Amino acid sequence: MKLAEEYNLLSNNNSYQEITFKSDPRNLSNARKFVENIATEHGFSEEKVFDIKVAAGEALSNAIEHGSTDAESEIKIVADFSKNSLHISIIDSGIFKKVVKVDDTGDPHHRGRG
Repeated sequence: MKLAEEYNLLSNNNSYQEITFKSDPRNLSNARKFVENIATEHGFSEEKVFDIKVAAGEALSNAIEHGSTDAESEIKIVADFSKNSLHISIIDSGIFKKVVKVDDTGDPHHRGRG
C-alpha cells in the first residue's frame, strides 16, 4: 500500500487501522483515498463509500484548515470496524476555543459562524 510507505501507518489489521500525516492540504487527496479504501475493503456499497469519503473529507479539510497550527502539525485518522459499522475519527492538534458571541454578518458569501 503506497499510503503506508508515505505516511505513518500505525496499525493495519482487519478491524482497526490508524494513520498519521502532516497537516498539509496536499495530503488531503491521499487521506480521502485511505478512508475510501477502508470503506471499500469492508464491503460498503459504492453509494455508502462515496458518503463516507465525503464526510471524512470534510472533517479532514476542517482539521487541516482550523485544527492545525501549521503544515508540520500531524493529523491522525483512526478507523474502527465492528460488525456492520465503521467509526472514523479525525484527530488534530488544535485547541478548542469556545465562541462566546457570534454576530450575523448578513453577508451570504461569508463562511463559517462569524
